Amino acid sequence: MRKIVLSVLVISLLASCKNKDGKSFTVSGVLHNAPSKVVYIEESNITTGQKTLKDSSSIAADGKFSISLNTPKDAICNLRLQNDASQFVTIINDASKINLDVDFNKRTDFYTVTGSNASKSIQEYLGKITGMQGDRVTIYFQIDSLQKNNGDSLLILDLSIKQQQITNEEKTYTQQTIQQSTNSSLSLFILSTYQGMARDPNFRVNGFTDPEVVALLTDVLNKFPERTDIAGIRNSMEEGIKRAIAATPKPTWVGRQAPEISLPDTKGRTVKLSSFRGKFVLVDFWASWCGPCRHENPNVVQAFNQFKNKNFTILGVSLDRPGQKENWIKAIKDDNLTWTHVSDLKFWQSEVVPVYQVGSIPYNVLVDPDGMVVAENLRGSALEQKLQEVLN
Repeated sequence: MRKIVLSVLVISLLASCKNKDGKSFTVSGVLHNAPSKVVYIEESNITTGQKTLKDSSSIAADGKFSISLNTPKDAICNLRLQNDASQFVTIINDASKINLDVDFNKRTDFYTVTGSNASKSIQEYLGKITGMQGDRVTIYFQIDSLQKNNGDSLLILDLSIKQQQITNEEKTYTQQTIQQSTNSSLSLFILSTYQGMARDPNFRVNGFTDPEVVALLTDVLNKFPERTDIAGIRNSMEEGIKRAIAATPKPTWVGRQAPEISLPDTKGRTVKLSSFRGKFVLVDFWASWCGPCRHENPNVVQAFNQFKNKNFTILGVSLDRPGQKENWIKAIKDDNLTWTHVSDLKFWQSEVVPVYQVGSIPYNVLVDPDGMVVAENLRGSALEQKLQEVLN
């Protein structure tokens, strides 16, 4: 486990601990077989990777040390020895007293921490993920040996499958740990640690995609809405995803078959675009959080009321965020959108985004009774004019 503790790579897309409330705490304990006489404590900024030296303590002949300091609440702190740039333990100050017992002669399970639930969770996570990686490395060398000696191809395949299963388990375990965490700084530390390993090819870790990181940060914000710093980073990543999508060459759908859409409606029932075959359907991509969409909605409502009895309907496809179903439903009611609505509540990582190459919203396509797209991106009076053309 010490290899991971000493090899944490910090990514610049995650938030630092900027809670304004200061918190006094004491970290003390025993450092057995320490190759130094001084221990330092640093506050770690996850955003920049910068480590700020906060205090130090001499290590007594019996290995005892004690440091008291004031840092922001739930700050991430590292302990390191004099003349060593790498930390040997990472803690979070979620308690007033934290105790450590470290033995530098041990390669694994070299420390215990008490008094701090978040710090204990760091230790448990690093221990579990290290064990998984050890299993993967063992299988890697078995496969390598078999391949070099023309070994059984079926055995190589079986080992490769097991290796991939462990890789998937690492990612699932990390995701579950983040989602189940009751400490926002702990969530960020685990996410940044895992993503840092994913950026290092030596670890062979399957990292989270940007949309997956956004979803995880949204989960954290749902539990800790006061973390405006995390919200800022999440929003910046969302904008980056939107820009990347917008920069992708967008196909013209007119004259082409409309791709299938199969998503749950507001009551969880699956609705398919193909179920509207035989009618003209305006597939309207929008979201409750989208100001321009809400501004355009009165035009869409007017068109619906004018043509709904002329073999025309609307399928609203929302790109609302995870965990914000209530906002979606409220916007439908507030804007009088009395047609069918569907959403997987996955924001820009919705499955329909890459299919329809949705780079911005509001956006729509008009589908004829045979499922062919006859117009797209109809805004304002253009929507009414096109419907007059095809329905009258």
